[in-house]
Amino acid sequence: MKRLRKMTAILLCLLIFCFSLPFAAAESGEKVYPYVFVHGMMGWGSYDGVNEKAPYWSDGHGGDVIAQLREEGVEAYAASVGKISSVWDRACELYAQLTGTTVDYGAAHSAKYGHARYGRSYAGNPLMTTFGKRDENGEMMKINLFGHSLGGPTVRMFAHLLANGAEEEVAASPEDVSPLFTGGKADRIYSVTTWSAPHNGTPVSNILYDNLGVGYMLGFAANLIGHGKLASTYDWQLEQFGITDVPSQGIKAKLDPAAVIRFVKSDDNCGYDLSIRGAKALNERIEMAEGVYYFSYTGTKTVQRQNGTYKPEPSMFPMFVLPSALLGRLNGKEFDGVPLDKSWRENDGLVPVISGKAPFDEESVEYASVGDAPLKTGVWYVMPVLQSFSHVGYMGMDDDRCTKLFEEQIQRINSLE
Repeated sequence: MKRLRKMTAILLCLLIFCFSLPFAAAESGEKVYPYVFVHGMMGWGSYDGVNEKAPYWSDGHGGDVIAQLREEGVEAYAASVGKISSVWDRACELYAQLTGTTVDYGAAHSAKYGHARYGRSYAGNPLMTTFGKRDENGEMMKINLFGHSLGGPTVRMFAHLLANGAEEEVAASPEDVSPLFTGGKADRIYSVTTWSAPHNGTPVSNILYDNLGVGYMLGFAANLIGHGKLASTYDWQLEQFGITDVPSQGIKAKLDPAAVIRFVKSDDNCGYDLSIRGAKALNERIEMAEGVYYFSYTGTKTVQRQNGTYKPEPSMFPMFVLPSALLGRLNGKEFDGVPLDKSWRENDGLVPVISGKAPFDEESVEYASVGDAPLKTGVWYVMPVLQSFSHVGYMGMDDDRCTKLFEEQIQRINSLE
């Protein structure tokens, strides 16, 4: 009997050891930093009431991936940034959430795009309490950034501003410029991982915003429902344009078609940043942060026909069937003066694989080709294309592989040094 108990105890210890392997680095003395997840267009995070009932970062079965990771010993957070806001505005909101300060969109930027310089305050309610601080040994407590879809260029912009600042903002308001715009803070970021991010844009945005007026539809929807209790349940975060309320802080908006039109026409919105021309402008501005590791994941939910075009898989998320089919037939058609050839056809329903791999003007390498060589900072490591994986697979909406993907990437990052 004693021998049986001993064997049982040994087996139990082995099981505990095996299940703790992905995050064993936290117990081995290696540096393990928190993970901040940033959602895509129309997404939500921990500040949104809807997240309690329907987590954006879901495991495919209704479970909350962020909560699961915390149970596994990972310090993980889900930010809440503007649903249809520009990459710049979202980066500013992320900074305020991480630092527990008031959102400062910058004096120059706000004047250029005709909206308020300051947004809501996160004083007393920061996303985390260690960002930008040093531990007992005087070492910076860095963070890792995960960005899905529009969250990809958002975290890239955030890292860029921390590292390089924004000269125009310093010049416009030298006395009270936000620390986000002064640069020299690359040491606060350890890694950036993007998940099907439209680094080089997507023609889907050109079609929806330029030809079908989707920007106006979303803007009017935000203006109509972004009030009272609804605003805290699903917060559009467009108070800088006077479109939505912030009930908890007494910020009121009114039904204002002119404000919506100003927002859509300003190019200070996600529709512009997701377009081919908008992504190109972002890439010309954003620089990789020194000393930061970069990774990208892409997926495909299409099948190649004999004639070289691509069609959506039968299990494609219904809303993406038409845009996926349109992308799958690209062959030299120009968008914003750029002819998109057949290399843009394979897609996940919204983002072409070629766009999700890495910005065209930055160094990248296929991760599978690296072998046992140590990884370097300042270069994109493009992970193998995920097969039969749609754009919302990372949200667990039509796939349950997302949790494992996140766990594997966290283990990879934790093992870098």
